[in-house]
Amino acid sequence: MQNLSVEDIQKRQSFRCLIIIVDSKMRDRLAEFLNDSGIPIYYQMHGVGTVSSDFLNLCGLGDPHKSIAICFVPRERTKILLAEMNQALQLHKKGTGIAVSIPLGGMQGWLYKLLGSTAEESAMEDLKKEGKKMSETITHAMILVTINQGYSDDVMYTARAAGATGGTILKGLKCSPAEVAKRFGIPIQEEQEVIAIVVPKDKKTEIMAAISKDHGITTPAHGITVSLPVDAIMGL
Repeated sequence: MQNLSVEDIQKRQSFRCLIIIVDSKMRDRLAEFLNDSGIPIYYQMHGVGTVSSDFLNLCGLGDPHKSIAICFVPRERTKILLAEMNQALQLHKKGTGIAVSIPLGGMQGWLYKLLGSTAEESAMEDLKKEGKKMSETITHAMILVTINQGYSDDVMYTARAAGATGGTILKGLKCSPAEVAKRFGIPIQEEQEVIAIVVPKDKKTEIMAAISKDHGITTPAHGITVSLPVDAIMGL
């Protein structure tokens, strides 16, 4: 992985991962909203709730069948985007869905360039404070690797060789607006596998570098790698 300046690291920490979970019947509306909002790349997956129906109803998620979207946006755009999403999808209404924002602890250079092409500069003082806080409190990280279908075993072999102990594989689709796909050469509606790997913070960079080198965006796996900070963990 290339050497990064302090400023580059701070900028990469200024992005957020948005995870949106809605009832399966709202999948098309969610995709339309993300496309209209100019999100350069996002992932759609299907899921089924595992908790009791009473708890799902309490959370406003009555239908156990879910559509899940994961995307990455600049921090300064997150609040506005969530407000627009709430208005467009009526997330405040019971039985609609939820959306959460999670700070990114690391990002592949290619993805940073893609997202940064539409981002405004953030206040450096705020970024320094956030970076210091994360470095002091975070002990683990979750590495998310999105790859073309059929490459999960190869990626996990690379990750284990670099120090990972295991991972979880999800099935999904990579989606991009047509103009973004044309500009950056991103296939639209490409079947994807998403691997989630939880690792100690001190092993994160080495594992991400190994995966990016062997299965990155220019390889047949077409991989994109990011990391999320984990501030609490149980059972690992």
